[in-house]
Amino acid sequence: MASIYRTITTRGKNKRRKCFCLFFTALLLFTLTGCSKQLPEPEEEISRAEEQLPGKNKNQPEQDHADDIDTEREPEESDSDGRVTMSQLMGNDTGESLEGFDTPDTVLWFNATYAPLTYSNGANWRLVGGLVPNDTNARLTSLGLEYSWNIEDRESALEQIEWLREEGHRATWRKYLDEMEELGWLDLGPEEFADALMESGKEENLFRYIMVYSFYQEGEDEESITAWDLVRINQLYGDFYVCGYMTYEEAMDASLENSLILQEMYDSWDEMMASYLLGYEFWQSDPMMDDDSPTVQRYGYYEKLLKMEDGPYTLDWDMELKKEW
Repeated sequence: MASIYRTITTRGKNKRRKCFCLFFTALLLFTLTGCSKQLPEPEEEISRAEEQLPGKNKNQPEQDHADDIDTEREPEESDSDGRVTMSQLMGNDTGESLEGFDTPDTVLWFNATYAPLTYSNGANWRLVGGLVPNDTNARLTSLGLEYSWNIEDRESALEQIEWLREEGHRATWRKYLDEMEELGWLDLGPEEFADALMESGKEENLFRYIMVYSFYQEGEDEESITAWDLVRINQLYGDFYVCGYMTYEEAMDASLENSLILQEMYDSWDEMMASYLLGYEFWQSDPMMDDDSPTVQRYGYYEKLLKMEDGPYTLDWDMELKKEW
């Protein structure tokens, strides 16, 4: 696989510039297939400023989009200049008392599946959806769902769940695979594939072509990123509860069904998160060229949560998930 990147990056100056990001794709593939590269962790203090959303409320948290948008709008890290974090804006700063929110272990397990996203928003992983369910958070969450997922009501909410369950970004991966099969690229060796890709004139999402080709050569397909779609189902159920598209019992019943699938598919938090991050990187088409890489940051949140005393990943992966609500 590495020969693909060597071939591309040793060509003429213009072609090297055009395909520069392909070399860095190797870093992703090596990381998520169990090699030893250590991703850098984020700064110790992670605070988020207001996200500027054109035409929307400025206080919306980060969401993982359902569609194929390549650039995720993320809030910027706050400097020590008096700006507040997203959690403070929403009344969920870690200093707030959580009295009355005695979350059952099974629900904490659900929350743990999407805890890196919760953490990136400065919210509290122990709360369903990361937020205290109140009118303000309901409005903010519903705005975020509309902006990021085109979800406007219960009906469209359930439609997105069905899309994630039946298709998700696994379907996008399959489209790339089918396209390359039709072009005859999957039968090419690494150097020939590199030539074909460069000569095709394709400039958008080159990273994805490399990923899909490389995993195909290893006998892997779109199922490699299944956790990316399933984890976001749990994330959305939490959001649906916060904004009122589902009752608490409905959201938790649905989360239980989905989480049992995750638990059956994967053997550990690490294994599930590897699939999740692979899907995240595929969606982002992120070559991980620097510390500002969204995937480097998302992985860093997971690493910090792993080290957290009484954090989400101190929960036993194999715990019995049962109805406790």
